[in-house]
Amino acid sequence: MVKNKFSFVMPMVINHRTTEDNDLERLVKIQLPTFRKFLKLDDLHKFYIVSRESDLPIIKEELQKDYSDFPFEYIDERKLLPQLETFPLHERTVHPGWIIQQIAKFELAKVMETEYYMTFETDLFLTKPFSYDNLFNKDGKLICSFYDDFSGSHPDFTGVPTKDMWHIFSTALVFDGKVSSFNLDRDNKNEITNGELKINKVMGVSPQFLITEEVKNLIKHLEMTHKMSYIDLLLNSTAGHPNTWTEYTLYWMWLYKSKKIEKLYSFNEPFICYNELCTFNSRQGYDKKYFEEFDTHIMENPQHYFNLVQSNLTQLKLDFIVDKIKKHLE
Repeated sequence: MVKNKFSFVMPMVINHRTTEDNDLERLVKIQLPTFRKFLKLDDLHKFYIVSRESDLPIIKEELQKDYSDFPFEYIDERKLLPQLETFPLHERTVHPGWIIQQIAKFELAKVMETEYYMTFETDLFLTKPFSYDNLFNKDGKLICSFYDDFSGSHPDFTGVPTKDMWHIFSTALVFDGKVSSFNLDRDNKNEITNGELKINKVMGVSPQFLITEEVKNLIKHLEMTHKMSYIDLLLNSTAGHPNTWTEYTLYWMWLYKSKKIEKLYSFNEPFICYNELCTFNSRQGYDKKYFEEFDTHIMENPQHYFNLVQSNLTQLKLDFIVDKIKKHLE
């Protein structure tokens, strides 16, 4: 393993919803300029971009213009996951790309050359300087974002995007049907009693840093438990959102089973990303806070390193964020 460096894994397609919804534009206008400004590039070992064969040449050509010094590795999703050639995933879910992205994040652990890698999408951007040392908080543990209440813990905005069903599906796979219910409460002791899994915090959504060895351990556990390829298992165990596992709920349930959550991850500030995501909380008025307090709440907020410009908010225009970020990149 390469020491004192980390890797990035970013699945993407150029147009994943409409032709106007351009992830490549989001990447070159917002994400990469902030990485150029704030990321210690010497600490980044490899930046894996996973996409469709037809999109990869276009992505590569665009990124070579201004970011040829970034350590990009371009991965064809169907070469990485050959099961996609025959499995009818589009018949299982209206969002097959989402499932592909999640499995790709696991499969790349097999070739990962660093102990830690961050998984995210094109909607991510950096808000402050970030290097290998920032992977760990003062307690020496890995940064993350988390939830301790499915109803929402923020005093102003209720509800979180992490779904109860995601955890039910994941516990079924990790615990092989031995868990019948899932109970998240910040006052819980992490234990299973009478088939009820009690837990006091769960990992949030992207971005997150994964531990390469633990992802491999999860894969090994799933394959030994279910006597089949973990990719075949996951493809056959999803009906699409919300009736599905996710990469982070599976990973977290593995750490729960192996009693490593508190040992490996920090739950103190700064977090990897601010918990209250704009998409889910826009109905509660969070988008107004995002727009009107962008400097103080997003770019200058000491609580987090990364934030998101989420593609499924039609009112959140790229040029707005580009304009807001511009002065922080000077």
